Amino acid sequence: MPINFLDSVNNSLTKLDNSIHSKIEGSLVDTFIHELQDYLDKIHSTSLLDTLPSNTILTFAKYDNNFAVCFDYNSKNIYYLPQKNIIGAKPIPGDALKVYSPGNFYVDYTAIFTEEDILQKSFQECSIAK
Repeated sequence: MPINFLDSVNNSLTKLDNSIHSKIEGSLVDTFIHELQDYLDKIHSTSLLDTLPSNTILTFAKYDNNFAVCFDYNSKNIYYLPQKNIIGAKPIPGDALKVYSPGNFYVDYTAIFTEEDILQKSFQECSIAK
């Protein structure tokens, strides 16, 4: 899906949510809008994985359903990597992931492991890649 389309849909949902939020807060419709926005953010960040340079190293933070949530220390971007795009062993929080091929990653055991306290602090400084 083209990134511009995802941005457009997500921006439209945000405007809709902002305009009617007080009337629908806590309702099924409100929940649906927020879940759809969350899903579109994940799909958007996933679509950016193919464009990352081959020397990119992501730090694995946690699993979110079928996604591995990773971040790049340098850009402060969070990426949602489909678990099926991880080649070989599955990471644990703090593991480094390197590009295997565009959009695919593997755990790099030669990289420095990120300790839990640093991992959480660094993750909080990041935002979803746009």
